[in-house]
Amino acid sequence: MKNLVGCAFMPHPPVMVPEVGKDELSRIRNTVEAAEQASEALKNGGPQTIVLITPHGPVFEDAAAVSVHPRLRGSLAAFGVPDVALAFETDGLLVRHILRKAERLGINIVELTDDLAKTYRFSLQLDHGALIPLYYLHKAGFKGQLVHISMGLLPYEEMYTFGKAVQAAIGMMDKRVAVIASGDLSHRLTEDAPAGYNPRGAEFDRLVVDALANLDAKALLNLDPKLIEEAGECGLRPACFLMGVLGGLEAKAQVLSYEGPFGVGYAVASFTVREGE
Repeated sequence: MKNLVGCAFMPHPPVMVPEVGKDELSRIRNTVEAAEQASEALKNGGPQTIVLITPHGPVFEDAAAVSVHPRLRGSLAAFGVPDVALAFETDGLLVRHILRKAERLGINIVELTDDLAKTYRFSLQLDHGALIPLYYLHKAGFKGQLVHISMGLLPYEEMYTFGKAVQAAIGMMDKRVAVIASGDLSHRLTEDAPAGYNPRGAEFDRLVVDALANLDAKALLNLDPKLIEEAGECGLRPACFLMGVLGGLEAKAQVLSYEGPFGVGYAVASFTVREGE
């Protein structure tokens, strides 16, 4: 597929941004270096637009959501560094293609407008789940447009189908597009983890990382619901979406790093698609 120049699965701990992490950055060095590598690989594909799905934007139970504001901005002010800020123009044409393709496949999509934000009292600013990967894309030199998607609490199969809709929408474009799925894995890897400890957290992470490495969508979709609940994660739906984007294409995966120094699993994976697809 010539339009899809690459994909990545990336975590989003604010501590991996040097201005936030400072002395703690050394504890997450593998993740930082892998994020730099994945971002460089995406940038080398020459994308004109990045499609990014995050678990930390406005999340609806029955629908995914897409930002339609013509210019998207955000900063890490909530983490003490307001000067770390990014802004991107929205790729409105690709958004319209995504909305149409998702509707045809029966996926509910909410358009995030100013009126909706006022009604539900949510922010239209780029969330940290988007900003952290985009920080590394920007550092690598990306200056193109953005499609910002917030996952919905939809069944995992629907998130996969939504990914297929986005693949079809990208195929309608006369431009190069890359896709990033932002997500952390288990939040329960250690006794001092943010969500407490659960011994099954490491098992969940191993299965997800293996599935990403093998482009095995079925393995993700067939995970034990009890295991998912016990893991305490925010990356499975973005991962299922990404597998949908890559579904049916001749792609190669490379897991660049995995670690959990703060009790949360951070995986970075890079995906390439054969141009003739």
